Amino acid sequence: MAGKAAERAVRWERARQRHEDALRWAGWRPGRARRRLRYAALTPAGPLVRAAVTLGLAAYLAWSAVRGQIDGAAVLRGALLAAAVLLLSTNRASVSEAGLSFDVAGLRKVTSFGFVPLYAVTAAVTGPRPDGWPRGRWHGARLPGRGRVHVRFEDSSGEDKVRSAWVRDPEGYARTVLDGRPEKEKRSRGRRRR
Repeated sequence: MAGKAAERAVRWERARQRHEDALRWAGWRPGRARRRLRYAALTPAGPLVRAAVTLGLAAYLAWSAVRGQIDGAAVLRGALLAAAVLLLSTNRASVSEAGLSFDVAGLRKVTSFGFVPLYAVTAAVTGPRPDGWPRGRWHGARLPGRGRVHVRFEDSSGEDKVRSAWVRDPEGYARTVLDGRPEKEKRSRGRRRR
């Protein structure tokens, strides 16, 4: 039992390393990333970040007004800072040959919002989360042109989990995730040989 858990953890870590290498190679420019990854789409900061930025901007402007120092420069400074935070909080939904992740532009870390190797994925669906599926972490935000996708997987300890996101082309995302699983590739290769 302990041997299987250790083997699973090592396999997970190897896949994560391959995925991080693919992300570093792809970079953050949208055209380059799309050519070098199986799927790459930028998703805006989530509602929690947007709400925090809005409250922070309002508090900064109120503080400046109370101190009697509100002018065009203070408003511009606050707006530029808010825009920088939103820009650096942009997520990218990425699928490489090894796995999927939701990385943040400002952090440039895969592990910041989790990594899931493609071999651990058991299902991917678009639309509402199916009944009986566990709740999972959300990424992105509900905006025009975005759709919901839910990916069910077994984590490194064998527990059933779900990761959900708002992405551009949710059907393409789900298809890319499911088509990249090693078991599916082995079965399709076996069919071609016949």
